[in-house]
Amino acid sequence: MSQVKGTSSAPLIMGIIGGVIGLPSALCSGVCGAAVGSALSASANEAAYSSELSEETINQIADTASAGGSAMLALGIIAVVLGIIGGVMGKNKPSVAGGLLMGAAVLSLIPVFMGNLLSFVVFVLFLIGGIISFTQKKVAINE
Repeated sequence: MSQVKGTSSAPLIMGIIGGVIGLPSALCSGVCGAAVGSALSASANEAAYSSELSEETINQIADTASAGGSAMLALGIIAVVLGIIGGVMGKNKPSVAGGLLMGAAVLSLIPVFMGNLLSFVVFVLFLIGGIISFTQKKVAINE
């Protein structure tokens, strides 16, 4: 029975670089969401008297911003873990590595829609690593 191995180191490099850049990106998403939520809740009393929004509405917006930041933090950390594991597996199991890197790419794209542009760089790195992992030259090794 032969085992298929990849020949390229690019998925490993893309996975590690994407993971290193993705961790601060994920932390930024979580911290920024929490900061927006706390700033909105701190100003809820003052803004309720000077605008058309009620204090309850502002508090709901603050809670939503905090929850969104927490969700983006969780998605970012999951994407980083998947990307690094996929990158490390790039030579031994190229198809599994490609799937993990593609999954990490999709997860790292979601925070881009919330305004985290650093996640777009991580998305591109994971996407390129996944594509290379699927298309690289494979060598069959007999055991």
